[in-house]
Amino acid sequence: MTTNDLDPLPSNRTTSAFERRVARILADIARPGPVVVAASGGADSTATLIAVTRALGPDLVTAAHFDHRLRSPAETTQDFEAVRGLAARLGVLLAVGRPSRRPSDSSEAAARTARYRWLARACTSAGASSCLTGHTLDDQAETVLLRLARGAGALGAAGMRPVAPWPVEARGAAALQVVRPLLGVTRADVEGYLDALGVSASKDATNDTLDYARNRVRHELMPALREVNARAVEHLAEFAANQRADDEVLTALAVEWLQEHARYTRAEVIMDRRRLRALPIALASRVIREAAGGLGVRLEGAHVRAVLESLEKSGRSVDLPLAHSLTSGSLLELRSQPSPTQGRD
Repeated sequence: MTTNDLDPLPSNRTTSAFERRVARILADIARPGPVVVAASGGADSTATLIAVTRALGPDLVTAAHFDHRLRSPAETTQDFEAVRGLAARLGVLLAVGRPSRRPSDSSEAAARTARYRWLARACTSAGASSCLTGHTLDDQAETVLLRLARGAGALGAAGMRPVAPWPVEARGAAALQVVRPLLGVTRADVEGYLDALGVSASKDATNDTLDYARNRVRHELMPALREVNARAVEHLAEFAANQRADDEVLTALAVEWLQEHARYTRAEVIMDRRRLRALPIALASRVIREAAGGLGVRLEGAHVRAVLESLEKSGRSVDLPLAHSLTSGSLLELRSQPSPTQGRD
């Protein structure tokens, strides 16, 4: 099918304004070259696929649809047909994936991991280094509230970033990034865009169940917050943006501190623990996090706090994910440890 054979989607003032906004964002944050768009068939991903294709052209876009095998065959078929039909209408390639067998773990985290592992393969096959998702401003507000409720610090409160490293371990993931071109767009904007296009998106019934924490935030907490302030979504997203801006500055200072005061070997970072203790806690936390990152180790907030607490006295050790820290005399030694799977055939 050629572009001339396609049934063109309408273009009007509403669609043009939305697409110009997405195109500007893409120009600022996306790497040049082919991209993969995660396409579930829902409203957000449908709007992303259409706007991105119109911005970049169909030759640079692959729609990637993943069936988690967690819903009924009728629902998954409906989603697939919606994505397949739209991909054909837009003239973009379509990649489809699903687990080889029905997952035993149906949690949100397990589904997300499976999806991103497959999306990494889809990106490699398409020659793309960026995977675009349909996360919106509303998703950002919900993410901030969820992370704060779960005890996240300033880094967690920064929410989702417009461009982020690959979120799960996967082959080739180090070269990939997640791009969120709708992160400054509200869910209402998305619905208005699709209405103006005359496009209907499939609806996932699991988005309405209150069994999932995000759905409870979306359907119970957010409406209550909008009663307090009609612009609660925008204010929460602005708060996250401010946290990200602060984090960028502190992270840059942490990197400078490490360059001046840390000593690296292949599997170890050695720092002066007394110098580290003298730093403001916000900066010291990022020093620990960046030092671990230099060893290929990702630390959560609780891990960082445990290492900081160990600085009080020599001879304290902390077990970390794939790493170990030890205070020895005036030093803090942070050592990486091999994964249990490394070295296996």
